[in-house]
This record gives sequence, C-alpha cells and structure tokens, in this order.
Amino acid sequence: MTWTPWVLPGLVAGLFAWGAAAVLLRAASGRSLNRRLAAVLLLEGLWMLSSIFFLVESPAVFMWIAAVGVAAMAALPFQYLSFLGVALHTSLVAPFRRRAAFWGFAAMSATAAGALLLFPRAFLGDLYSPGWATWNFRFTDWGTRLSLVHGGASLFGLLASLAAFRGARRGTVARHQARWFATAFGLRDLVTASLFLSYPMLRPVPFWGDFAYNEANAVANAAYVALLAYGVLHVKLFDLDLKLKFALRQSTIGLIIAAAFFTGSELLEGLVPVQGTLLGLLSAAVIVVLLHPVQRFAEAFASRVMRGVEDTPEYVERQKQQVYRAALEGAFADGRLSERERSILDRLCEELGIAPELAAQLEREATVEAC
Repeated sequence: MTWTPWVLPGLVAGLFAWGAAAVLLRAASGRSLNRRLAAVLLLEGLWMLSSIFFLVESPAVFMWIAAVGVAAMAALPFQYLSFLGVALHTSLVAPFRRRAAFWGFAAMSATAAGALLLFPRAFLGDLYSPGWATWNFRFTDWGTRLSLVHGGASLFGLLASLAAFRGARRGTVARHQARWFATAFGLRDLVTASLFLSYPMLRPVPFWGDFAYNEANAVANAAYVALLAYGVLHVKLFDLDLKLKFALRQSTIGLIIAAAFFTGSELLEGLVPVQGTLLGLLSAAVIVVLLHPVQRFAEAFASRVMRGVEDTPEYVERQKQQVYRAALEGAFADGRLSERERSILDRLCEELGIAPELAAQLEREATVEAC
C-alpha cells in the first residue's frame, strides 16, 4: 500500500456517516424513519470508505474495493427516495409512502448493487494512474447512466425538501424541522446533483475531474452528515445548544489568550532585555489584566452567534416542548390520530417528562392548527 493524503476526506465522511447511522439505530431502531435514514447513511458511508482503494497497489484488489463502493452508490438513489417518502410532508413524495413503493425500491437497490458486483467491468472503465494516487477509474457508458440516476434522485430530493419547507406553516415546529432538513440534505443534494448530472462533461477534465468526484464530493458528504448529526442530537440531547455555546465561548477565550500570549511575548522580547522565566511572568501578568474584557467579549460573541440559547431550566423545558409539538404536528398532519400514533405520543410524553395537563394543552393547540 502507498500512502496518499487524498484518502482522508473519504475516510472522514464515511466514518461520520456510519457513526450517525449507529446513533439513529440506537436512539430508536423501531421507527421506520430512523431505519430508512440509517440505510442511506450506511450505504453512503460504505461508498465514501471505499476511497481506501487509493492506497492499494494491486489492480485486482483496487477493482474489487471500487466495485463494492460503487455498488453501494448504485443502491443509494432508491433507498434515498424510500427515505424521502417517510421524512417529508409534501405531495411530491406521497406515492413513496406506500408499502409497495418500499419493496419496489428495495428490489431496485438490490438489482443495481447485484449487477455491479457481478459485472463490474460493465460499469468501471480501465484503471489509470492520476499521479496523486496509485490508481483511479472512470465510469463506462453504463456507469455514466448510473451517475445520472444518482444525480437525478438528488435533484428530486432537493426539490422535495424545498417544497416541504414552503408548505410548512410559519411559526410551527414543522417549519423549523423542514428548514434543518433542507439545510442538511439541501447541501448534499445540491453538490451531488451538480456533480453527477454533469459527469459526462466534468469528469474527463484533467485533475479537476478527479478532485471534484473524490475530494469535493467527500467533503460535502462530511459536512451534510455533521449537520444531520446535530439535528439528531438536538432532539436527543436538549442541552446540546448549551454545550455548543459553552465550547464556542471557551474556544474564543483560548484563541484570544493564545494570540495575546504569543504576541505579547514577541513584543516584550523585543522591548525588554529579559528572557526565560521573567518574560513568561510578564506575559502572564498582561494576560491577567486582559482576562476580564476577553471573557466579556467571548460571552457577547457566543451570545450573538447562538442567540436565544440560555443556560436555564426554562430553555431546556422549551426544547422538550418543541420536540413534543413536532410529534403532534406530524401525527395530526392527515387530520386524524391512530391508536398507534396515540401510543407513540404517550410514550414520548412520558420520556420527556411533560405533565399530562401541559400535554393536553399542546395537543389542543396542534388540533386547532391542523384544522
């Protein structure tokens, strides 16, 4: 094997995706939404992690790893459409909610992945050396068709997420969730649709074709999984915003102090003919004098960036109520509440520690808004 740093973006993106899938399944493996999103992330992670083929010197081993990774990519569009059917409230994906659609997409995923594993040479062209890695490949005509399917599914996902956001009423939790969905998946879908729908034109471009379909694609996937992970943890950990705000404040203080220490040391060394311990003490004294205004600046900066996030029991309670309101809005989306949905809401109310009186009030409000 030959080391190349070009493998790192794919490895990071793949590990991020598998980590997020593990969190989803551990949080609620019984939910159809979680299972379908986990399937998307597992396939996406396998595709990204297959970038380890850049380290392989053997052409046969390279081709085998590439075939496994592209097989995951071949199955991905159909699983993504299946996930959109249960994730978005818009008429664009309504047909995907049916049981027949679920099994149809599963069959298409298995067929596409199986065809690629059985006949990899029909999709993957001859190997070549790009210079920055031992081997790489381009798609054949069938592989190019596969990339167009992948890009088309992503473009549809982008349009569906925007439609769901526009269709959600202002001021509702559903609107907030639709905004996060459009932000995380919109980044993924915009990059993926742009890259894979333009594959026949962009991929043959020297160097930039390699860069776009390997490094840029992996970085975009890592960014979207990071946004998605925040959304998942935000529901699971109600004080996540507080933790992020604290980390932002502390890192700001640390950066300013480090910069002040370095600058002050250099300045003192030039102005004062002392070195060693005395110089360090003088620098420390300067930092002590500046510490209070630095803390105030960091607090103001963190509060401006994360406006409305407060370290109070009331803030955490509001976060819990938002999660319950989102579940209510989803349950009343079709105008009725099934026994299964009632059971899920009761269990969620108990897990969140919401009083029955408050739960009844939130349900009345959600019922009025749904009418």
